[in-house]
Amino acid sequence: MAVVTKTDIKNALTELGIQKGDVMVVHSSLKSFGHVEGGADAVIDACLETLTPSGTLVFPTLIQKDFAYAYDTWHMDKPSDVGYITEVFRKREGVLRSDQATHSVAAAGRLADFLTREHGAYGKRIGSFGDTPFAVSSPWQKMYELGGKVLLIGVDMNKNTCKHLVEYKMLNELLARIKDEKLREELAGKLKYHAALKNPELNATLLWPYFDTLRLQQIADERGLIRKAQCGDAQLLAFDIRTTNDLAEKLILENPSDWFKPPMSTWLEDAIKAAAPV
Repeated sequence: MAVVTKTDIKNALTELGIQKGDVMVVHSSLKSFGHVEGGADAVIDACLETLTPSGTLVFPTLIQKDFAYAYDTWHMDKPSDVGYITEVFRKREGVLRSDQATHSVAAAGRLADFLTREHGAYGKRIGSFGDTPFAVSSPWQKMYELGGKVLLIGVDMNKNTCKHLVEYKMLNELLARIKDEKLREELAGKLKYHAALKNPELNATLLWPYFDTLRLQQIADERGLIRKAQCGDAQLLAFDIRTTNDLAEKLILENPSDWFKPPMSTWLEDAIKAAAPV
C-alpha cells in the first residue's frame, strides 16, 4: 500500500494545473490513495493550500439514502452520502453548505458564500431530481459560469455530478425554444421528475437523458481536455467544467441516436426539430 503525504498531493495538484484562485469541485475516494498521512484533513488542506484564500474549494454533499424521500427528510445538518472526505469537509469550521435536498455542496474560500447562497431560489429547471438542484441559481451552474474545474481523486467521470447540469440545461433550453405551447407541454410531460420516484410504475414510463459519461471521458481524453497525475495508488483527473459540459451537449444534440435508444433518442429528435428556428 502506498503512503501519501500532503506534500505529495499538492505536487500532484500542481501537475494537474490547479492554480491559486481556481474554483474547484472535488469528487473523491480517500482509500484510493493507499494510506494518507493525516487522512481526509490532509487531502482538504492540500487542496486549500494549492488554491490559496483567493480560490474556492467545493465538495458535493449529496443525499442518496432514501433518495425518493430526500425532500421530506432534508435538513442542513443531514450527512453527506458521497464519501468520507466530503463529510469531514462539511463539518469544518467556516465551511458553508447550500440548502438543497438532493444535490447540495459545501464550500470554503473566496466565493463560498456566492456559490452556496440561494440554491434553486430562481431559474428553476424541470428534471429527474426536482426543479431546484441544477437551477440557474445552483452552485453547479455558477461553477460552470465561473470557469470552474473538476478534480476526480481515484474515481471516474461517472462520479462527476456536473454531468447532470448538462442534462438539465440541455433539455430545459430545448423546451424553452419550442414556440408551440401544446407540443412543449406534451414533450415536458414525458420527462422524469423527482416526485415520480415514489411511484415506480409511473417513473418507469418517464424519460431522462442519463448519458454515457465514460464515453464522454474517453472522447474528452482523446481531445486532450483531461489532465492526469498519479498520487500514491490513486489516479487524479482534472478538467474544465464548461469545456467538457459544452462538448457533451454538442455531441448529444448533433447525434442523439449515438447516445440513446428510443424513446429517449426520439424525444430529443422531436424536441430539436420543434426548437429549430423557422
